[in-house]
Amino acid sequence: MNAEIEQTLMLKQLLKNRIEQSDGWIPFDLFFNTIMYEPGLGYYSSGSHKIGEGGDFTTAPEISKYFSKAIARQTNRLLTMHAEPSIIEVGAGKGTFAFEYLKELEETGIEINRYYILEISADLKDRQMQLISGLPKSIRDKVTWLESLEMDPVDGILIANEVIDALPFKRFTIENEQICELGITLTNGELEEATKKSSKRLIDEIGLISIQIDRKFEEGFTSEIRLDFQKWFRGISSLINRGSMLFIDYGYVRSDFYRADRSKGNMICHYQNQVIEDPLQNLGYQDISASVDFTQLADTAIEEGFFIDLFTSQGVFLLNEESLNLIDDIDSNELRINEIQKLKQLIMPNQMGDIFKCMILGKGISRDNFEELNQLTHTL
Repeated sequence: MNAEIEQTLMLKQLLKNRIEQSDGWIPFDLFFNTIMYEPGLGYYSSGSHKIGEGGDFTTAPEISKYFSKAIARQTNRLLTMHAEPSIIEVGAGKGTFAFEYLKELEETGIEINRYYILEISADLKDRQMQLISGLPKSIRDKVTWLESLEMDPVDGILIANEVIDALPFKRFTIENEQICELGITLTNGELEEATKKSSKRLIDEIGLISIQIDRKFEEGFTSEIRLDFQKWFRGISSLINRGSMLFIDYGYVRSDFYRADRSKGNMICHYQNQVIEDPLQNLGYQDISASVDFTQLADTAIEEGFFIDLFTSQGVFLLNEESLNLIDDIDSNELRINEIQKLKQLIMPNQMGDIFKCMILGKGISRDNFEELNQLTHTL
């Protein structure tokens, strides 16, 4: 029996045990937490190749190093607001972003105190360490890996690229004009999706959303919600004393997130760079995520004392930093054209340019600095 089959069988048995211990049904977020984050068994605990060519999905830093370079130039202004700024990256993938970002800071003469990486996957942490070891000693000595949120808050910035989409979420659907919660049950010993009467909290939250978007959800409408998002946000935002937080992810404002033509929801599964519709397939070896409700992020941030500085599409955000000008120094025309093609994937509206959004939050710093930033980047 190969390792993948053995891991899948162990996860399936664990899920069966939890379902049996929970009166025959578990909510989708518990299922998600188990198959994605269960120590030793979950997707982010396995040693499989997840990101980039040959993996399950590809992130912007893997597509082009100029993504990281452009972000470095954008955040230069945020870093220079502090005497000794530090940077915290949440969920660093293979370490590609940190590697190129730190190199660009060095080239532009920006001094930082520390670069912290918060990573829950031991496998990805090992890959990050291996890559970062290739940086000059003066740079790599500033990199520290965090085991938890237990640290004194710093002045500086926090960066989270494609992190929120991987947070647990609940799924709901409308049945007989009632809000029902989707979860997982057992039928003849096999895992199967099933609905259950929703909790009062879920009903209240969906009802509030319905009021906000001025639409009653239609029969059969299915979607997602992150009920525990505020708890997560409080945790990571506690790492910043004074400074900024930059979130880049795919998603929508709330009215678009719950649009009628998205009646099947925003969940997506990836296995070996292919889209899979069934979350019950490839247990432990398939990525599962859902789009970000940026209205929820904004509302939560304001409640926690942040202000919204910038919210725009990834395409506009990168073009504001004149990303294409970063490749002018490439001597080879062939290499330059190749890099332009890669950047098009990140910028063009019909690719990642519009689907991905960027939001910058500020706390404990002057808004005047951000007004200058907005003027420089031509954003609202």
